Amino acid sequence: MGLYLWVFDDCGEEIAGVEVWRYQYFGDFRDLAAGFVRKRKVASSMTTLLNHPDCNGIWSVKDCKKLLSELEELGAAFRKEPPLQRIIDWRQDVFRLYGITPQNLFECFVDSDCEFLIDRLTALCRLAIQENRPIEFQ
Repeated sequence: MGLYLWVFDDCGEEIAGVEVWRYQYFGDFRDLAAGFVRKRKVASSMTTLLNHPDCNGIWSVKDCKKLLSELEELGAAFRKEPPLQRIIDWRQDVFRLYGITPQNLFECFVDSDCEFLIDRLTALCRLAIQENRPIEFQ
């Protein structure tokens, strides 16, 4: 079972969504973010990203504003780090299919369409803020 995040319009129709893939993959993403907080590689405590359950939840518009800032900071920090083979191994089939070799930690995390996960999540946050709608996930 995988993690899916989306934004609905006022009529309950999906505007946009991101299929993250497996919960454990997203868990590894959050664990690395937590490690960056502990090692002070980021200034933010990443509370919006780290302190929210990753199943059947909602990030409010207010949360999305904080999350956007956290993701942008985390993205910059991940770009400075070398790739991790254990993370690449999770998605090796997708990387081979698309002919991608991650050059840094940022590029190790991709969604189900092989687009960079942090880029997709920041875009979803921006859309949620623009549309004044929460991000929902399960």
